[in-house]
Amino acid sequence: MIENKDKLMYMFSSENLEDFEKQVKEVAKLGATHVFISQIEKSRWLWERDMSDPYPNWSMLLTSLFKIIRPKKLEQWLPKEFSERNYDYVRMKSDILKKYNLKGAMQIKEPFYLPEEVFRAHPDWRGPRCDHPRRAVNHYFSPCIDNQEVLDMYRDAMTKLCSEVNVDYFYILTNDSGGGLCWSSGLYVGKNGPSHCKDRPMADRVIGFLNTLNEGAQLAGKSVEIEINSNIGYKENEHAMDNIWMRLPDNMSVNKKNNKGKINTGDVNYLFYEYTLSPVKNIMVPFSFMNNLEEISRDQYRNLRFNLSSCDFNEYYQMLSKYNEHPTNGLLDRVRIITEVAEGIVGKERAKNLVEAWRYTEEGVEHFKDTALEGIVSCCVNQRWINRPFVLFPDELKPEEKDYYRKFQFQANDEAHANDLLDLQNSSFIRGYSGVFIASMALDKAKKKFSKAISLLEGIIKSETDESLRNKLMLYTDRMRLLVCFMNNMHNAINFQQIVDTTDYDRVPEISPEWPLDAEPNQLKFQEVTRREIDNTNDIIKLIKGRESVMLEIAATHELEDVFLFSPKLTEQLKLKTDIMMDHLLDDKRLYVTNNK
Repeated sequence: MIENKDKLMYMFSSENLEDFEKQVKEVAKLGATHVFISQIEKSRWLWERDMSDPYPNWSMLLTSLFKIIRPKKLEQWLPKEFSERNYDYVRMKSDILKKYNLKGAMQIKEPFYLPEEVFRAHPDWRGPRCDHPRRAVNHYFSPCIDNQEVLDMYRDAMTKLCSEVNVDYFYILTNDSGGGLCWSSGLYVGKNGPSHCKDRPMADRVIGFLNTLNEGAQLAGKSVEIEINSNIGYKENEHAMDNIWMRLPDNMSVNKKNNKGKINTGDVNYLFYEYTLSPVKNIMVPFSFMNNLEEISRDQYRNLRFNLSSCDFNEYYQMLSKYNEHPTNGLLDRVRIITEVAEGIVGKERAKNLVEAWRYTEEGVEHFKDTALEGIVSCCVNQRWINRPFVLFPDELKPEEKDYYRKFQFQANDEAHANDLLDLQNSSFIRGYSGVFIASMALDKAKKKFSKAISLLEGIIKSETDESLRNKLMLYTDRMRLLVCFMNNMHNAINFQQIVDTTDYDRVPEISPEWPLDAEPNQLKFQEVTRREIDNTNDIIKLIKGRESVMLEIAATHELEDVFLFSPKLTEQLKLKTDIMMDHLLDDKRLYVTNNK
């Protein structure tokens, strides 16, 4: 049993309240004390103000206090119905938790940017620019938390929330995705903010903000724990924030340090990045999960925070339950639990093959991470590699051949960036022969591992007589096949752009009478890559057609498609992609010397 922890907090995605309660029941059995209730609907209205700017796609993913509680002074600028729906949803989730004697937890982004009209009306509220200058079309400003009127709104919102919602833990992320602190070195545009608070010590600013939130909770009769973190990913740490811990009250921590210099909360978060395998659904990584679980639960954290991915057979919940009964101590113990879970799914005789399939899957994921492509979402979804055509002259595409994907390319702020397949969020993580070669090798290794997993799963399916289990295993195997298709798509995309990057677009190819004559290498590569991508796209169509939402994380409706989610009409878009590519296959003759044999 995981013991001596103040809080065991669980975070998971839920499609509706029924799904939420189903998962709450499961974690209640695991000894949970808290469940995160901060998942709300996307704030799409932030993007719809200017859909030429993709940057709000980050921020509309995230929850902030004013998206749930609408302060009176902000009423004319924040949509009432949106806030009310979110508040009702959070409150109803809190009511569900009460049935199981659990409490709520919130993960929020603060201080979160407000519409520009707010600051035109109240210029003293304008805090720092918190956008990413290379990736945003517009400027975005968060409110200044050194301003007393701003703090009053936060305090009152906190009082209302804590009065009616059973929540006593808040995890605040800042300096990223639409949130930011005045004069913080962790801001994407560098230190900035209003002149009046430039010289205020960062400790006073942050502790003043946290104390305001704490005061709001106390006015509601609640004692809360608040953690704030400004260190994000590969960014340079915010050192002014890192040194605040010595002045903190007992119920707070900053950048993972409490007032004793220790980390309050450990994270059981077993994927390299939350978008590593998404949008392919429910791919299992039990070895990473168990390894992370053992490491984190044995460390001296006061709280544990579990981020549980969806799965087909309740595998993660089962592993947690077995770990609670018999905590592991090393690899053999972890394999024992994984094997027991596999036995519960496919029986003792075939469990070995299922465990091996999971192991090969995880080895494939490790190879994929070596590509430096971050995650599948970052390229296949955010840059629409899956459904955009690979053509040599993308500027010549007609609106009907381009509009369906172009407006969902993330942070491509002009056509040159948008046309470059290796331009990911205005950055190139892979470029040139060596980069493409290394990434291609890593993708090949990943595909081989995934293919071995598929072969093992196929063997289990052949011997399965239970139709229901057989269908579930077939679905999981098809998802693995879809994962291979995504690897193929990435391999084709990076190699296609390498062809473009090494082609002289200003040269008119000579029509030589020489016979026999081989085509130029880039033409042969172009023909090979485009054929592979067309075939791969057709394979995806066969795998997902009629069950797009079962295979992939996908928008609920075509109208709700965004940078992070494909449309339910993805199959139609894939067919359009192949048609466009076929229509433009002869464009290579405009650039390369062709065969003459």
